[in-house]
Amino acid sequence: MAGKKDFAEAFRMIETESNRMEPATLVQHSGPGHVVITPPFSAPGPAELDRYYAFPYTRLPHPRYRKRGEIPAWRMIRDSVTIHRGCFGGCSFCTISMHQGKFISSRSEGSIITELEQLSEMDDFKGTVTDLGGPSANMYRMRGSDISICKKCSRPSCLWPKVCNNLNMDHGPLIALYRKAKAVKKVKHLYIGSGVRYDMLTGVGNDKALQFRLKEYTSELVRHHVSGRLKVAPEHADPKVLQLIRKPSFDSYLKFRDEFVAINRKHGLRQQLIPYLIASLPGCTMQSMGNLTAAIAPTGARPEQVQDFTPTPMTLSTTMYYTGINPYTSEPVYIPGNEDERRNQRKFFFWYKPENRDWVTRTLRAQGQGGLIRMIYRDHRK
Repeated sequence: MAGKKDFAEAFRMIETESNRMEPATLVQHSGPGHVVITPPFSAPGPAELDRYYAFPYTRLPHPRYRKRGEIPAWRMIRDSVTIHRGCFGGCSFCTISMHQGKFISSRSEGSIITELEQLSEMDDFKGTVTDLGGPSANMYRMRGSDISICKKCSRPSCLWPKVCNNLNMDHGPLIALYRKAKAVKKVKHLYIGSGVRYDMLTGVGNDKALQFRLKEYTSELVRHHVSGRLKVAPEHADPKVLQLIRKPSFDSYLKFRDEFVAINRKHGLRQQLIPYLIASLPGCTMQSMGNLTAAIAPTGARPEQVQDFTPTPMTLSTTMYYTGINPYTSEPVYIPGNEDERRNQRKFFFWYKPENRDWVTRTLRAQGQGGLIRMIYRDHRK
């Protein structure tokens, strides 16, 4: 490839084909020969996926790690069960669609319950299932209502820029699965640790919400499957940044938060909604972080699960990070360049710490965003 523009164009072609149900073979001239990218295998059906999970796995780390002590990553997932593969969210910083595909492959209910029963019989099982999910918590058995439409589609996401009208997002099978899983002998608690795509639960009209049992799912989730904290991922609040990372409007998060609070209040629960947030994303300026802070502060949240953007191969965000170009529009994209700026962007997440208040206030005034100060610090006086 001659340069970054060609790199960006090559990525656009690869991602577009990877999001098709029937992708084409791609061929790139390289020196004296050619590189051929063959289409991936089609997504496995329930029977094939069930066979994968029916093998006699030990659910334990490899014996070679015994001398190293407990493995934190294993501890996190050891009492969890995968119910599906794939994700149609299409977030631009995530590689799931590249290595698992956009189209959902779901296990049968029987296969999942069998694994839960096996898990419950393990000597160190304490009665708590920490997750029943996958790349996203609530995409089990979801697909297009009319598959012929899906075969013509190359959208990277079924949820962005808005929820696809052809998406059958019936949460009924998931509700039924939760209830059967909770009834497994020795299972005392069943929590959902995978990320919930709340934009499916709030982004449609009342008719579809009733048809797809969205409010019923939200109630079931919040009342019975939250360990005290439910983690969701708005990632940001600035509209320009959200557009680049293919995430819904921050209003969608606020609507879900209102439902979460209402259900907790109705049933006498005291649970927290924890938003994941990312700084230094492609397109994210200091002004963007000011807008994020002004959006999140009035909710009363005090961010803890925050991070800097980390380039990950084969993602749109990383292509923008490397090239400074949006491959789909050819427009330049601002990239936070140096460590000082990245450090300062992170500082906005912790506006509520006394030692950061003067810095946030000065920075917003210097950026011409003084009007946001009152939104962030409600007790602020001029």
